[in-house]
Amino acid sequence: MPTLDDETKDLDSSADPNLDDQQPKGEAQAEPKAGADDASSSAATGEEDKDLLSVVRDVVDQRKAKSEPASPADGEGNGDDGDKQTKKQDDENYEDVPFHKHPRFQHLLRKSKTFEQDAIRYQNVQSFLDQNGLSSEEASDALITASLAKTAPAKCWELVKPWVQNLLIAAGEVLPDDLQKRVQAGEITTEAALEVSRSKAAVASMHASQSFREQQEARRQQRDQHTALTDAASSWEADRQARDPNFAAKAEPLMKEIAYLQVKEGRPKTPEGVKDQLQRAYKAVNAAFTPPKPAAATARPAVRPVRDGQVAGTARPAEMSTLEIVRANRRAG
Repeated sequence: MPTLDDETKDLDSSADPNLDDQQPKGEAQAEPKAGADDASSSAATGEEDKDLLSVVRDVVDQRKAKSEPASPADGEGNGDDGDKQTKKQDDENYEDVPFHKHPRFQHLLRKSKTFEQDAIRYQNVQSFLDQNGLSSEEASDALITASLAKTAPAKCWELVKPWVQNLLIAAGEVLPDDLQKRVQAGEITTEAALEVSRSKAAVASMHASQSFREQQEARRQQRDQHTALTDAASSWEADRQARDPNFAAKAEPLMKEIAYLQVKEGRPKTPEGVKDQLQRAYKAVNAAFTPPKPAAATARPAVRPVRDGQVAGTARPAEMSTLEIVRANRRAG
């Protein structure tokens, strides 16, 4: 297929002014018979050919300039800027190394591991507090006391002294007031009073430990019950959403109906009660629900057939001369 450069060469050879001189010498040249009209027509044709040739040459030069690669000398002056731009693109697109080996990915991975370790430590501390029935204020006071024991022992003892006195009494190592009076009256010896005090402290400690375990079990059962009720409501909602395409439109009236039933009947205590209450509320909403009307489909216009390479009803574009086509191609390039 001939290229634009070949066509340019043909036009160039056809417009050569010495073309007539290259005829064989043996042939006689015909005498010109053209009049004034022929002379003007020849001049106009020559001007058009020269204008066409110049336009084609300009188009070829522009295309060559675009297709030629840039010279290496063009980027010598800004080598640092090029490196910075390349580095920036690599940081954004991760194209310089595999994704899992990229420095930014490795940095985020290390940060995620640090966050995971912090979360595990927090969960361990919170679990210890829950298992031993300690509040956050009690844990904070214990840590502050431990820190003061190293930096300000006097201040630490001032805070710990009431707690230590109550602890000694609870452990039976300090006689309570009633046993102290009996010792002073001579009714019982100090050793016997201490034995009685320690025995009472052991019994009280056993009752306190049992009460604490019962409270823990009650809290665990309460959490498990709450989880079971929540799971029952979530499963029922997921099932309704899958079966009812209008469930989203019924959500608000359904919530109002559930709130009314809970005020009237109270909150259910079992998963079965939750599902039964939700089903009754859903049934009441369905009785008063009106489904929305489907939107009317817009009619698409009919496609007209193509006849003689032209869509019916459309005007055929005006024909263009060779010069106009080349000029349009030049503007598009």
